[in-house]
Amino acid sequence: MPLPLSRELAQRVIDQVAPTLEFNINVMDPAGRIIASTDPARIDGFHAVARAVALGEPGIVHDGGSPTERAGVNLPLRLEGGIVGVLGVTGPPERVAPLAQVLVMTIVLLLEREREMDEAARRDAADRELLARLVSGELTGRKIEASLAAGLPELPPPWRLQAILAPGGTDSATAAEDVPPPRAPHRRARFGGAWWILTGGRGTGGEQEPADAPAGAAILDGGPCTTGGELAGSAQALGALAAAPRLLPAPGASGRLRLDELAAELSVACLPPATAAALAGRVAPLRAEHLHTLQAFAAAGGSVSETARELFLHRNTAMQRLDRIRQLTGLDPRIPAEAQTLHLAAIASRRGEPGDPSAPSTMGNMHSSYD
Repeated sequence: MPLPLSRELAQRVIDQVAPTLEFNINVMDPAGRIIASTDPARIDGFHAVARAVALGEPGIVHDGGSPTERAGVNLPLRLEGGIVGVLGVTGPPERVAPLAQVLVMTIVLLLEREREMDEAARRDAADRELLARLVSGELTGRKIEASLAAGLPELPPPWRLQAILAPGGTDSATAAEDVPPPRAPHRRARFGGAWWILTGGRGTGGEQEPADAPAGAAILDGGPCTTGGELAGSAQALGALAAAPRLLPAPGASGRLRLDELAAELSVACLPPATAAALAGRVAPLRAEHLHTLQAFAAAGGSVSETARELFLHRNTAMQRLDRIRQLTGLDPRIPAEAQTLHLAAIASRRGEPGDPSAPSTMGNMHSSYD
C-alpha cells in the first residue's frame, strides 16, 4: 500500500513544473479533494471527475459540460502499484492531453525521487540512533545482537566499529563525501565530531576491510568483535577516546589508531577531570623537549640508544634529558613503575579543558620535532 500523497509534496511538485506552462494544474487526493494547485483559490475544493478517476477510471477528458467543471484532462498518479492522486490540467483537451501525459510521468518521477530521499533519511536516522546508543552504552549484549540482526542491512558477526576523526576532532572538517561507504554490509552515522562506521561479516579475503579516511584524519579502530558484549565494550572505549581527541597520538602513515594500543590514553580519558589535572601536574615543570623525549623513550621500550637515534641526538644528550626529567619531577623514567606514571602524566597534560587556549588543539601535538 503506497503512502498517501501529502499537500506539501504535491504543491512542491507543482511549483517545480508550473512556471513554464500556461495552463492551470491541480493535484487531487483519491477522495477528489484538491490538495495543490497553481490557482490557490481552488485548494480544498471537491473535484468530482478526479474522484471518478481515483475509483478506477483510466483517465477522463472532458469539455466542461457543467457550470462547476472546466474543460481539461484528468489522469491518475500511480505510485508503488496504487493510485495516490489525480492530475488535472485545465484547458482545451486537444491541447492539454499530450501535455498531461508528460506531466504525469514527470510528477511520478519526482514523487519517486522524493520518496527515495525520505526513505534514505529514515535509514540514516535509524543508523544514527543505533550507533549513538551503542557508543553511549545504552545498548549492551544481546540487545546489540538482536538490533543488528533485525536491521537493514542485517549485520552478521564478527563486527568492527571504527570512528573517523577529522583533524583536531572538529565535526565540520569531515564532509560526507570525504568518507566513502565500505563495500561490506554496514551502518554509519556522523555525530560527536566523528564518522562512526560499523561493519559486519568478513570481506572476500576472509578479513574485514578497514575503513578509508580523508587526508589528515585519524581512524580509531575497535578491532573485530564476535559477541555483543565485546562490541559494547569496544564502542564505549572508542566513544571515550573520540570525546578526548587531544589525548591521541599522531597516527602513522595508515592513519589508523588501534584500540588495543591506546590503553594509556583510554585510562586518562576515563579519569575525572580533577584527577587528570593532578596527574598532569607531575610533568608541569617539564619543557616540550622533555615531554617529547619521554614519549620517544616509552616508544623505544626504555632503550636510551634507540631514543637518541629516534630524536637524532647524541646518546649522552638523551641521558642528560632523562636525568633532568628525574630532577624536575622526582620520577625516574628508567624505573618501569615511575616511567608508567610519567607516561600517563604526559598524556594527561595534553587533555586540557574546553576553552583552555594553552591546551593542544590537535591530535598528537607532542609529536613535533625538538632538538
